Amino acid sequence: MKIRIRGNSIRYRLDKADIATLQEQQRVEEITTIGTGTLQFSIHAKAGEPAITLHANGVQLFLPADQVSTWVTTEQVGFKHELPNADGSVLHLLIEKDFKCLTERDEDESQAFENPMQSC
Repeated sequence: MKIRIRGNSIRYRLDKADIATLQEQQRVEEITTIGTGTLQFSIHAKAGEPAITLHANGVQLFLPADQVSTWVTTEQVGFKHELPNADGSVLHLLIEKDFKCLTERDEDESQAFENPMQSC
């Protein structure tokens, strides 16, 4: 899972392995070790409205299970949610399938989806 944070927006990009895990286990997580601690981001599919929680060591995103099911079993690229913050601002969330880059990168993209912009 790739996570990009900018201002009040978080973008999650999931590859084929992440999506398979989410579909099978109803959750997927990414853990990064920083010094003696860890930072964890997780996505959970469950009934109800979208929600997000911030903990001392990470972020948990809860998405409607029916929306996740439709997304992982179709060609749908992604979806958005906007969640209100306590200070009156809005957190913008974007959850997408991770496509292969159009330019060469020194990165393992074996689990990335074929890029629809790539010419065959």
